[in-house]
Amino acid sequence: MSVHQKPDGRWYASYRDSSGKQRTRTFGRGSGAKKLAQAFDFEIKAKKKLGRQVGATASTNFVALTAEYVKNCQANGGSKKYIKELVNLIRNHIAPILPNKPVDHLTYKDVMRVAEYYKDRSQSTRNRYLSYMNAIFNFGIKHGLTHNNPLATWKKAKEVPRQTLLTVHDLQKIYKHAAPHLKWAIEVQWNLGTRPGPSELFSIRWDQVDFEAGVVRVYGRKTKTWREVPIRATFRQRLLEMKRVASTPYLIEYNGKPIKQLRRSFKTACKKAGIKYPVRMYDLRHLFASVMLAGGADLAAVSKILGHSSTKMTSDVYYHLLHGEKQRAVNLLPDLPNEKDDNKKIIRLVVDNKTG
Repeated sequence: MSVHQKPDGRWYASYRDSSGKQRTRTFGRGSGAKKLAQAFDFEIKAKKKLGRQVGATASTNFVALTAEYVKNCQANGGSKKYIKELVNLIRNHIAPILPNKPVDHLTYKDVMRVAEYYKDRSQSTRNRYLSYMNAIFNFGIKHGLTHNNPLATWKKAKEVPRQTLLTVHDLQKIYKHAAPHLKWAIEVQWNLGTRPGPSELFSIRWDQVDFEAGVVRVYGRKTKTWREVPIRATFRQRLLEMKRVASTPYLIEYNGKPIKQLRRSFKTACKKAGIKYPVRMYDLRHLFASVMLAGGADLAAVSKILGHSSTKMTSDVYYHLLHGEKQRAVNLLPDLPNEKDDNKKIIRLVVDNKTG
């Protein structure tokens, strides 16, 4: 039993549980993570001295396991938004539905009560709830806190794709009725194809804009990767204009402060524009990709711009927009000879012989 540091800087504690199995528990990077690892090390040693069970216990319930999962997320630099959403979700929507049993006694039928209880909600919502639970169960097993994952055989149910109705014409109408700060946010998202909100759009800083190279470096929190998005000459000029009057290090701001959300102002602009169907800021990203691909843009290039983990992901969502690709593919096939063709050849030979 001891505390160590991995080559990537993460602190972890190694120990043997009551069954003698070697286990590790990781706490993240930094001095705070090191202290957590040392405190855990002390706790395990104290339990062993007192003859108490170490590692997986029969009494760890889902709420207690979630608390450990949250601590680990905090130690590993998880975003406050994610942690807050997770805690509220477990506290208000999942824990009250689950039977009050230790995790090691929960069955697949027990946890599927959650999906059954929320059967009137969308499939994506139910999948999200079960995905959170699955991650927590796997965490418990990995760190020796529990032995059981009742969702080990579960697979996400297929979700019906959300139909995006937004057109370029309607986007122009929304833009026309938008407040100034929303207009600029729409311009940025339309030209860069970013994910809206804090994950990408609101996080872009002016030092990520390379005016000489003509690119904006975008960090995708979802994929934890950087990507470079080329900018058009007209948008480069707009960036220069907006930088001159910027009050913060961020591209998107309002009244001298970084923006946290645009949902209300976007909804107001849609209403003023007379848009009758549901529209989200995320639909701009979908329209951004759709317009380029429908115009003949390279699938791999668009995939890189969007920050997708693979071209397969882009193809699965947008391939139907690549007009003519299927037709071009089948046109490459050669024709097979048939009886009519053979008869025509024979007749042609006979005619040629007679005339010759």
